[in-house]
Amino acid sequence: MKNIEPSTNSYRKIVSSTAVLGSAQFVNVLMNILRGKLVAVILHSAGMGIMSLLQNAANTIQQFALLGINVSAVRFISKADSEQEEASAEEKAVKAQALSTTIRIVRALVLMASCAALLFTLAISPLMSQFSFGSYEYVAFFLLLSIYIFFNIMGAGEMAVMQGLRRYRKLALCSIVPPLCGLLISVPIYYFWGNDGIVPAMIVSGIIYWVVIRNYSFHEPKSNTEKKRLTLRTIWHEGQGILRLGVVMTISTIVGAITTYALMAFISNTGSVSDVGLYQAANFVAMQYINMIFTAMATDYYPRLAALIQSKEEEAHQLVNQQIEIVLLITSPLVILTILTAPLLITILLTEEFQPIRSIIYFMGLSGLLKALCFPMDYIAYAKGDKQFIFWVETVWSNIKTFSVIAAFYYVYGLKGLGYGVLTSSIIDVVVSLSLVRLRYNFTLSSLSLRILIIMLSLTCICFIATFIESSYMRYSIMALSSITCFTLCFIELNKRIDFHSLVSRFTNRKS
Repeated sequence: MKNIEPSTNSYRKIVSSTAVLGSAQFVNVLMNILRGKLVAVILHSAGMGIMSLLQNAANTIQQFALLGINVSAVRFISKADSEQEEASAEEKAVKAQALSTTIRIVRALVLMASCAALLFTLAISPLMSQFSFGSYEYVAFFLLLSIYIFFNIMGAGEMAVMQGLRRYRKLALCSIVPPLCGLLISVPIYYFWGNDGIVPAMIVSGIIYWVVIRNYSFHEPKSNTEKKRLTLRTIWHEGQGILRLGVVMTISTIVGAITTYALMAFISNTGSVSDVGLYQAANFVAMQYINMIFTAMATDYYPRLAALIQSKEEEAHQLVNQQIEIVLLITSPLVILTILTAPLLITILLTEEFQPIRSIIYFMGLSGLLKALCFPMDYIAYAKGDKQFIFWVETVWSNIKTFSVIAAFYYVYGLKGLGYGVLTSSIIDVVVSLSLVRLRYNFTLSSLSLRILIIMLSLTCICFIATFIESSYMRYSIMALSSITCFTLCFIELNKRIDFHSLVSRFTNRKS
């Protein structure tokens, strides 16, 4: 067998981890759809409403309690893990203990967050019942919900540990097994207990989530040196970096949620509630598969970049360019396919009533390709732990810009303006990202990344522009031609990087 170039191995790692984690994400989406259908049939709209309120309350408490520890910890664990792997024989034991200590501190912080969330939920359960349902009838639900929140936060902490250590196959299993087991156990509980079984089913799912993840994750890297006892002083001193970065990320998430809510409220008050539903439906059709790819890629990409960015900047920038190439080659066919089949997707996923959102989907689809370009570059700030950039650019500027642009276009052009606003916002993002990462981090697109971007963007624009042609024959002929060209070129370019034939040969040899 021919030798594989180092760059080929790097591309294969990106594609392999994306395939593994993307498959897990896809299965998860299917299970969520199935769960929603079964809950609708068994518990009806009232049960779905109760479940939605309880789940949103739990997610909000979990987000505040964790303070972003589960995201920021990935950077610190991956950095410590990388230092251990590259250490000399003399330093190996010291670095192994440093990694073990980092993981123990993360687990200690997560345990504290879990206990705080549990106690907080118990303390304010009457207020949450009153706020959510307008009565104290559901206090018992919120008291029991504290158990689910405790185990869910503990599980999120262990997922961060596995992501930092880059145990991707275990991560994929932990993304599938707990939800599947929870689904199989929850449905009978819903059937026999009705609405009273909602919280017990959530608790069972939370415990299964924690037990499965703990089984895979709770094996600290071994150190030949004696473990130091972790005191509260040590945890606070060593964990400050994790907490500071986590708080900034939490603020970013909260501000993003507030911005989304404000935009929905603006659309509702300026136009109608129906327009809000149409916008959300368009976003669901156009972006859910692309976002699934982003989530899968980030799980592998973030810790790898964090491990390189501090000491090996050139290699880190090479990784960013490789990630840009792969994400463009994977998302471009998805974007073109979404634009081409938008009317069919609306019919299958929604109803004919939603056909007016076709034009919004076209604009959102094109913006998805621009998001794919920004996605790898934006992670440089997170990998470096650049709190100022994350706060001022990713949080303040990004959310103000998004709300202002989309709201302005909607105010002037109505429903179609939502599509114009999303695309304009993405174009601004590209300009700002390319400018700031070059000025702040000295990163530039490689000639190869730029060439792929120009080709994929040109083909996507051709498909996009064709949607405005009145003749159906001409419109779909051009769209089909650009789609076939895009799929063919993406396959050829991906094959250059990962050598499909070699992969198939290796898999066949293993089987035989």
